[in-house]
Amino acid sequence: MSYAWFQKDTVIQHLLHQLKYEGNEAIGLLLGEIYGEELAQYYTDKWDMITCVPIHYKKERKRGYNQSYRIAEGMSLSLKAPFIPLLEKSVNRKSQTKKHRIQRFDNVESTFHQKNSQVNLKNKRILLVDDVLTTGATLQACSQPLQKAGAEISIATIASTRS
Repeated sequence: MSYAWFQKDTVIQHLLHQLKYEGNEAIGLLLGEIYGEELAQYYTDKWDMITCVPIHYKKERKRGYNQSYRIAEGMSLSLKAPFIPLLEKSVNRKSQTKKHRIQRFDNVESTFHQKNSQVNLKNKRILLVDDVLTTGATLQACSQPLQKAGAEISIATIASTRS
Protein backbone atom coordinates (compact mmCIF):
# COMPACT_ATOMS: atom_id res chain seq x y z
CA MET A 1 0.00 0.00 0.00
CA SER A 2 1.23 3.47 -0.83
CA TYR A 3 -0.27 6.74 0.28
CA ALA A 4 0.67 8.78 -2.81
CA TRP A 5 2.39 8.67 -6.19
CA PHE A 6 5.94 9.97 -6.11
CA GLN A 7 6.43 12.45 -8.94
CA LYS A 8 8.96 15.22 -9.45
CA ASP A 9 8.02 18.75 -8.47
CA THR A 10 5.06 17.73 -6.29
CA VAL A 11 4.28 18.40 -2.66
CA ILE A 12 5.00 14.78 -1.73
CA GLN A 13 8.46 14.93 -3.34
CA HIS A 14 9.19 18.14 -1.47
CA LEU A 15 8.00 16.71 1.85
CA LEU A 16 10.01 13.50 1.47
CA HIS A 17 13.10 15.48 0.45
CA GLN A 18 12.72 17.63 3.58
CA LEU A 19 12.35 14.49 5.67
CA LYS A 20 15.21 12.52 4.18
CA TYR A 21 17.82 15.15 3.36
CA GLU A 22 16.97 18.36 5.25
CA GLY A 23 16.62 16.99 8.79
CA ASN A 24 12.91 17.69 9.18
CA GLU A 25 12.02 14.62 11.28
CA ALA A 26 8.61 15.97 12.26
CA ILE A 27 7.38 15.47 8.69
CA GLY A 28 7.88 11.72 9.06
CA LEU A 29 5.86 11.54 12.23
CA LEU A 30 3.08 13.67 10.73
CA LEU A 31 2.92 11.71 7.45
CA GLY A 32 2.88 8.46 9.41
CA GLU A 33 0.02 9.63 11.62
CA ILE A 34 -2.04 10.84 8.65
CA TYR A 35 -1.44 7.64 6.68
CA GLY A 36 -2.16 5.52 9.75
CA GLU A 37 -5.52 7.27 10.21
CA GLU A 38 -6.39 6.47 6.58
CA LEU A 39 -5.41 2.82 6.97
CA ALA A 40 -7.39 2.48 10.19
CA GLN A 41 -10.55 3.42 8.27
CA TYR A 42 -10.12 0.70 5.64
CA TYR A 43 -8.37 -2.14 7.42
CA THR A 44 -10.23 -3.60 10.34
CA ASP A 45 -7.70 -6.38 10.88
CA LYS A 46 -5.05 -5.00 13.16
CA TRP A 47 -1.37 -5.67 12.81
CA ASP A 48 0.41 -7.24 15.75
CA MET A 49 3.28 -4.82 15.31
CA ILE A 50 4.79 -2.23 13.02
CA THR A 51 8.43 -2.17 11.97
CA CYS A 52 10.46 -0.22 9.44
CA VAL A 53 13.23 -0.53 6.91
CA PRO A 54 16.47 0.12 8.79
CA ILE A 55 19.40 2.13 7.54
CA HIS A 56 23.01 1.29 8.36
CA TYR A 57 24.19 2.73 11.67
CA LYS A 58 26.82 4.85 9.89
CA LYS A 59 24.19 6.49 7.68
CA GLU A 60 21.92 6.98 10.68
CA ARG A 61 24.74 8.59 12.64
CA LYS A 62 25.46 10.95 9.73
CA ARG A 63 21.77 11.81 9.10
CA GLY A 64 20.80 11.81 12.76
CA TYR A 65 17.76 9.56 12.34
CA ASN A 66 16.04 7.02 10.09
CA GLN A 67 13.19 8.60 8.11
CA SER A 68 11.26 5.30 7.88
CA TYR A 69 11.53 4.94 11.65
CA ARG A 70 9.79 8.30 12.09
CA ILE A 71 7.02 7.36 9.64
CA ALA A 72 6.49 4.03 11.43
CA GLU A 73 6.31 5.82 14.80
CA GLY A 74 3.51 8.03 13.47
CA MET A 75 1.65 5.07 12.02
CA SER A 76 1.97 3.26 15.33
CA LEU A 77 0.22 6.12 17.11
CA SER A 78 -2.70 6.12 14.68
CA LEU A 79 -3.05 2.36 14.29
CA LYS A 80 -2.61 1.59 18.00
CA ALA A 81 -0.07 -1.13 17.21
CA PRO A 82 3.37 -1.26 18.84
CA PHE A 83 6.33 -0.04 16.81
CA ILE A 84 9.25 -2.43 17.23
CA PRO A 85 12.47 -2.05 15.21
CA LEU A 86 12.95 -5.70 14.21
CA LEU A 87 15.63 -5.41 11.54
CA GLU A 88 19.17 -4.19 11.16
CA LYS A 89 21.17 -3.42 8.05
CA SER A 90 24.51 -5.14 8.41
CA VAL A 91 26.18 -3.85 5.25
CA ASN A 92 26.65 -0.19 4.37
CA ARG A 93 26.24 0.03 0.61
CA LYS A 94 25.81 3.00 -1.69
CA SER A 95 22.42 4.63 -2.11
CA GLN A 96 19.84 2.97 -4.34
CA THR A 97 18.83 6.35 -5.80
CA LYS A 98 20.73 6.15 -9.11
CA LYS A 99 20.65 2.37 -9.58
CA HIS A 100 18.60 0.47 -12.14
CA ARG A 101 16.14 -2.27 -11.18
CA ILE A 102 18.52 -5.28 -11.22
CA GLN A 103 21.29 -3.27 -9.56
CA ARG A 104 18.90 -2.40 -6.73
CA PHE A 105 18.10 -6.06 -6.03
CA ASP A 106 21.80 -6.99 -6.13
CA ASN A 107 22.68 -4.05 -3.89
CA VAL A 108 20.40 -5.10 -1.01
CA GLU A 109 20.59 -8.87 -1.24
CA SER A 110 21.36 -10.41 2.19
CA THR A 111 21.94 -7.04 3.88
CA PHE A 112 19.01 -7.11 6.33
CA HIS A 113 18.78 -9.36 9.38
CA GLN A 114 16.45 -9.79 12.33
CA LYS A 115 17.83 -7.68 15.19
CA ASN A 116 16.86 -9.99 18.03
CA SER A 117 16.22 -13.58 17.04
CA GLN A 118 14.75 -14.17 20.53
CA VAL A 119 11.61 -12.25 19.50
CA ASN A 120 9.00 -14.79 18.39
CA LEU A 121 7.54 -13.67 15.05
CA LYS A 122 5.74 -16.91 14.20
CA ASN A 123 2.21 -16.13 12.95
CA LYS A 124 2.62 -12.41 13.76
CA ARG A 125 1.10 -9.88 11.36
CA ILE A 126 3.72 -7.21 10.76
CA LEU A 127 3.36 -3.93 8.90
CA LEU A 128 6.71 -3.08 7.28
CA VAL A 129 7.09 0.65 6.62
CA ASP A 130 9.34 2.59 4.23
CA ASP A 131 9.31 6.05 2.70
CA VAL A 132 9.30 5.33 -1.06
CA LEU A 133 8.66 2.17 -3.09
CA THR A 134 10.60 2.18 -6.34
CA THR A 135 11.34 -1.39 -7.46
CA GLY A 136 10.50 -3.22 -4.25
CA ALA A 137 14.06 -4.52 -3.84
CA THR A 138 14.60 -3.10 -0.36
CA LEU A 139 11.20 -4.15 0.92
CA GLN A 140 11.65 -7.65 -0.49
CA ALA A 141 15.07 -7.96 1.15
CA CYS A 142 13.62 -6.74 4.49
CA SER A 143 10.65 -9.10 4.26
CA GLN A 144 12.78 -12.21 3.83
CA PRO A 145 14.17 -12.55 7.38
CA LEU A 146 10.76 -11.72 8.84
CA GLN A 147 9.02 -14.32 6.69
CA LYS A 148 11.73 -16.83 7.49
CA ALA A 149 10.87 -16.27 11.18
CA GLY A 150 7.23 -17.11 10.39
CA ALA A 151 5.69 -13.63 10.13
CA GLU A 152 3.00 -12.48 7.71
CA ILE A 153 4.11 -9.21 6.10
CA SER A 154 2.13 -6.23 4.84
CA ILE A 155 3.93 -3.27 3.33
CA ALA A 156 3.13 0.42 3.57
CA THR A 157 5.03 3.29 1.99
CA ILE A 158 4.34 6.98 1.87
CA ALA A 159 4.91 7.10 -1.87
CA SER A 160 5.38 4.84 -4.85
CA THR A 161 7.08 5.59 -8.15
CA ARG A 162 5.72 4.49 -11.47
CA SER A 163 8.92 2.74 -12.54
